[in-house]
Amino acid sequence: MKRPITTLTALLLAAAPLAAVSLTSTSAAAATPTHVVEHMRLITGKMDHKPGWPKITNASWTVQKGQTVTVQIVSFDDGTAPLMGKYMPYANVKGTLNGKELVNGKPVANVSDINIAHTFTVPGLGFNMPIPVAPTGGHIVVTASFVAKKTGTFVWHCYAPCGSGTNGMAGAMSTMSWMTGEVHVK
Repeated sequence: MKRPITTLTALLLAAAPLAAVSLTSTSAAAATPTHVVEHMRLITGKMDHKPGWPKITNASWTVQKGQTVTVQIVSFDDGTAPLMGKYMPYANVKGTLNGKELVNGKPVANVSDINIAHTFTVPGLGFNMPIPVAPTGGHIVVTASFVAKKTGTFVWHCYAPCGSGTNGMAGAMSTMSWMTGEVHVK
């Protein structure tokens, strides 16, 4: 039996330590958890002592096919990376269980393109989380859930131009374990 993510559950998840948590089925016969939570932190280049290189920690992880996966990203990045042209659709939440994500506990379906700092996008799974700009000196918590419906290794990317280079898509944007990683579904 899957447990729905309620606003209270989402707030409790936001307060949880930044480590993997498994919510298991009430059935004693369940061999694997039915729901997993992947906690990630989005830190700035200033925080990791590499200016211009933002980073999402816990960049690669593994889940089981059929599991409900809740992705929680605590972002400290107060810089904007407005979406333009072909990247505009990444302002919209996509592939979540309810068509929305929670930003500091409030449900949203999209983020204004001029208020985006990053995205967490897994094209192969049809999943996109726009990550708004954090308040200066503070952080935001962005949470969304999806079901891992197919097996494989799926690369995730940030599609906001937050890196270096003339178009903002170099440096951290093209370096594995910085602003790109992998989701393994077995």
